[in-house]
Amino acid sequence: MQAIKVAIYEDNNGLREILSSIIRESDEFELAGEFGHCLDVVQNTEAFRPDVILMDIDMPGRTGIEGVRDVKSQYPEVEVIMNTVFDDDDRIFNAIKAGATGYLLKKNSLSTLLSSIREVHAGGAPMSPSIARRLLSLPVFTKKEHTSQHLLSERELSILQLLSKGLSYKMVADELFISIDTVRTYIKRIYEKLHVHSVTEAVHKVFIEKKE
Repeated sequence: MQAIKVAIYEDNNGLREILSSIIRESDEFELAGEFGHCLDVVQNTEAFRPDVILMDIDMPGRTGIEGVRDVKSQYPEVEVIMNTVFDDDDRIFNAIKAGATGYLLKKNSLSTLLSSIREVHAGGAPMSPSIARRLLSLPVFTKKEHTSQHLLSERELSILQLLSKGLSYKMVADELFISIDTVRTYIKRIYEKLHVHSVTEAVHKVFIEKKE
């Protein structure tokens, strides 16, 4: 199996070294760079071709949210997990709107770091439990009347909502008592109906667009 290439953006030197060490010590992953700011994130992504980026928010010169927006505009296939101390609604919303697929809080991310990277690489959307709850409690998630929602069946909406909570395709399959291939078929239909190419885009279009 080919190693998952991970790039780390974190301005705290000590934490960056810890995160890098965790990646280096696993044969399943390859460190594709460690950086103290995201001013050159597009150039770095072009040079090192990471599969997954772990991105802090509060960094010198340019925020991680701006960095996500930059890299996703050029490399939409690269998955980005925010790793931050911030749990306010605005930053969560703006990070996902910018293209982040996962959102972890630093206080508990070390213990779930590798599993979160695996999950996002497999098509999931890993989030700290408290973040998932906050995200789904936002008014845009509780609105029933939404044009994009009307395009999807109840089962498709259920699958998309489970993915937005951070469940992997396999976990969704287990939750709904269907096969993982069936989940993939539903996801393909969701993408076709919404004209999107990722779970993050689908979640944004169905649950978040109304807030803009």
